[in-house]
Amino acid sequence: MRNIRQQILFISLLPAMILVAVVAIYLLYTRLQDLETQFQTRGQSLARQLATASLNGLLSNKHDALLLLAQETRNTNPDVLGLRILDSHGLVLLRSGNKNLPVSSINNHFSSDISTANDIKAIYRYYPDQPVPKPVDGKLKLGEIELWLDSTPLIQEKKHIITTTLILTLIGLLITALLALFLSRRLAKPLEQLTQAARSLRAGKMGIRVPVTDSGEIGELQSAFNEMANEIAIASEHLHAQVDQATGELQESMEILEIKNVELDLARKRALEASRVKSEFLANMSHEIRTPMNGILGFTDLLRSTPLNQTQAEYLDTIKTSSHNLLTIINDILDLSKLEAGKLVLEKSTFSLRQCIYTAIALLAPMAHEKKLELVSLIYNDVPDCLLGDSTRVAQIITNLVSNAIKFTDEGEVVLRAMMESEDDHSITLSISVTDTGIGIPINEQDEIFSAFSQGRIFSEKTISGTGLGLSICKRLISEMNGSISLQSTPGKGSCFEFNIQLDKEDQCISSQETSSLFSGNNIWVVEPVHTSLLALRNMLSDLGVVCRELSDYATALTALRHREQPDLLIVAMSASSYMNPDHMEILSELIEQSVAPVLVLLGSSRQEDLYSILDLGAARCLGKPVKPVVLAQAISEILYAENTLAPDYSLDNTEVFSNLDMEGKVVLVADDNKANRQLIHSLLEARGAQIICVENGREAVDQISETHVDMAFIDIHMPVMDGFEAVERIRKLPGGESIPLIAMTADVMGNNQVEVRRNAFDICVTKPINVQELLLQISELEGKGEPGLSRENTVDHANEGTTESLVVYDPDKALRITGGSQTMADNLLSQLSGALPEAMEEIDLLARQQKWQELWQAIHKLQGMTALCAVPALSHALHRLQLAAENRNPSECSNRLDEAQSCANDLLNTYAD
Repeated sequence: MRNIRQQILFISLLPAMILVAVVAIYLLYTRLQDLETQFQTRGQSLARQLATASLNGLLSNKHDALLLLAQETRNTNPDVLGLRILDSHGLVLLRSGNKNLPVSSINNHFSSDISTANDIKAIYRYYPDQPVPKPVDGKLKLGEIELWLDSTPLIQEKKHIITTTLILTLIGLLITALLALFLSRRLAKPLEQLTQAARSLRAGKMGIRVPVTDSGEIGELQSAFNEMANEIAIASEHLHAQVDQATGELQESMEILEIKNVELDLARKRALEASRVKSEFLANMSHEIRTPMNGILGFTDLLRSTPLNQTQAEYLDTIKTSSHNLLTIINDILDLSKLEAGKLVLEKSTFSLRQCIYTAIALLAPMAHEKKLELVSLIYNDVPDCLLGDSTRVAQIITNLVSNAIKFTDEGEVVLRAMMESEDDHSITLSISVTDTGIGIPINEQDEIFSAFSQGRIFSEKTISGTGLGLSICKRLISEMNGSISLQSTPGKGSCFEFNIQLDKEDQCISSQETSSLFSGNNIWVVEPVHTSLLALRNMLSDLGVVCRELSDYATALTALRHREQPDLLIVAMSASSYMNPDHMEILSELIEQSVAPVLVLLGSSRQEDLYSILDLGAARCLGKPVKPVVLAQAISEILYAENTLAPDYSLDNTEVFSNLDMEGKVVLVADDNKANRQLIHSLLEARGAQIICVENGREAVDQISETHVDMAFIDIHMPVMDGFEAVERIRKLPGGESIPLIAMTADVMGNNQVEVRRNAFDICVTKPINVQELLLQISELEGKGEPGLSRENTVDHANEGTTESLVVYDPDKALRITGGSQTMADNLLSQLSGALPEAMEEIDLLARQQKWQELWQAIHKLQGMTALCAVPALSHALHRLQLAAENRNPSECSNRLDEAQSCANDLLNTYAD
């Protein structure tokens, strides 16, 4: 229904039509039924009357009477089409009318029995020839009369009634429709007016109104509409006024926003410029501070090598300590800057987790020993050792947390625990905690200490110097490693910093903690009263393949020794506080005296004189706690496998190794615009026989190398006239320039120049301030005299320089230096290498022929790890050249280097057999 008029018509007509139709059908049906009933009743009545009238004629057998009756009946009733009279036996006595009667749609055949209930036997006596029928239900049936009425008048009457009814129905419907149409117009017109007015009102014609023409509800609706239109008109006026006002205010706001946007854009540009200036400032600050610091630290080391009295030595130690503190502050600020700028990129390289942790802890041991603290590093056995990640940043986090724990702990212990939280096929989640027994941190300050430049009130009260950046940097570094850090602390009882990081597993690398078969079958005792230290020592010895007997106090060990129980080796651990106790020292002296086996003492001290005092008591060896596994393994090997007397105590420090670095006759170029740096390198290398040429910029360096033969060149990155990058590019193009070892020097630790150094033709890069020992180590490697297997950063292939013929097959002196003077251990290591060498070379040969470069590189790397402990320079050098060929995936070069390595391996096997 599209409009209200149609709806009114529908509502009016539909009930009326239904009602009229029902009434018409009912009346028509009733009338037709009455007519048919009358027809049937008349037929039956006429048949019964004829049956009664024909009784006498039938009894008297007077057919004339019956015929007369039939004729009179037809004359009297013209609609009787015909009739028959039958006797009791069904014989037709009389037939009147048409023989072939027309077929009618209405039943027009009627019949009636001619019967009587009276006794008429006497009558039959007068007519003996008449058979006497038998009565049925007390009546005597004498015959039957049948008649047919004409149904045509009935049918015509039905048609007439139907026609009349239809006409009257249509007339009624027409009248109803006209009436509905009239009413719909009357009712719909005001509603249509209201609808049209509403549309106009919606279209914005606020002056539209409708006339009030009716009373009742429609009139009220018209009045209400007009009132509503008036209110809408008033509201529209107010709304337009408000919109106009709001539009004006919005335009003003837009103008203000545009001004603000311009100001924000300018502020953003200023902020970006400030960030750029800040980064440049930090880089320049790093360079400008590290450059003089290089001279301070370098000449401090040189000055220490001269004769000094005690006061001068203390002053130098103070200068060196203060300089390193300043470098720590600079590094913290630079790390925070890189983290905030999102420019800190974590390296992903293979490293030994245990070596990373033990090295970091070893650096902090002197600080703990000064405060008589027990410093423990506990790494559980299920933690994988070979992982992929940024070992420098992991060590930085551990160093910061352990350093803080030591700072704020006056007595007790600081324990680092490393355990595996979860793992999958490719990575592990490592959980590391640092627990101390220090001052603790109040709850309301625990969140604050992770903020930059915040140390907390309780830290400030301790007057510990620092920038307050360490924990903030640790938290951000841990977040970069997909981890988190948490703190649990109780004031006065201590704190526990726990963090977890995600690292990838590296299955094919060589672990630095391979179990040694040298110690199997030995009866080793361990005496450690401190439970956590005993647990850490147990795990460390277990990694080394040592199964030991654990004793938790000195008295028990002393009792066992007095009962003539003797081990092959007695390991006695003593904390710094126990060392200061005379009673404990007396017990230690008695243990050494009672033990037939050699005694290895682990002392909580870093003072050389303390270690010597233990040796004076008769101990075979004395090591500072916490001890590194490699140092412990070397000491055990020296003690167990020394033939007669112990060899001289070769220090693990590289100072002695490289103090004899011979550069006699070498010409070294130093290009640096800073005079102190030039003097440092000059003094350092001149003392080792080198001839030093100093220049102040890159152009002078290029000119000098083009005119003079140079064996090695130190080139600073930032120099006037020509910087280091351009200088090295030109040097490499000079005749013979490709073979000159070039060492880059930079004070930039932001990483900007580090990437460029790797891309350019430098051999290695050193960061200012220069670490003298590290520099000597790298020079020794470039000279081919460094310890094999030590890592260095090299971007140029120098493996092809020289030949393996110039290198010895086996260097027994170097082997003794590696094993700390133990000839037995050196022989055992060489024996193990000789046994594994044929199979390893077969595997390398197969992988080379199959050109499985990654697996080949790993196999060579694994064999190099074995040669690094055996002092076999020729084979080590050949394997290095082969590894470079495998890394470059050069089949022909790899084949040549493989033949060379195989030849060196055969020479070594022949030498070992001899």
